[in-house]
Amino acid sequence: MSHTRAIETVGVVGLGYVGLPLAVAFADAGMDVVGVEADAKKVSALQNCVSYIDDVPSGKLREHLSRNRLRFSGDYAALGEADAVLICLPTPLDEHREPDLSIVVSGAEEIASSITPGALVVLESTTYPGTTREVLLPILERGGRR
Repeated sequence: MSHTRAIETVGVVGLGYVGLPLAVAFADAGMDVVGVEADAKKVSALQNCVSYIDDVPSGKLREHLSRNRLRFSGDYAALGEADAVLICLPTPLDEHREPDLSIVVSGAEEIASSITPGALVVLESTTYPGTTREVLLPILERGGRR
């Protein structure tokens, strides 16, 4: 039996050069979007319609914020209303030139404690094949989630 859930609200975690344009693209497509960012200065800038990403005009933020299409928060609990969550967190290279997944793992733990059952989670962060299945899935499936 297939359990599908309509996606009405999209959560984007990490509002950098990948996440913020993605959040705006979903809002452009008519979706409600909640963006979560750990940097309080970035959250404040976005809430005041000030973009720090060249590809995202401040006017776009103003347009979507005024229509309540786009919201920004520093609190992962805001993802509780999201039907799908896209992880766009940084994966800097470590001293062995391997992706450092500590930020993604920490984010996944926060996401796991915030999302509702049935929410789709997608990893957009740059990393090696198998990260979703081997690293994120065990975190997200804790407590009986699938």
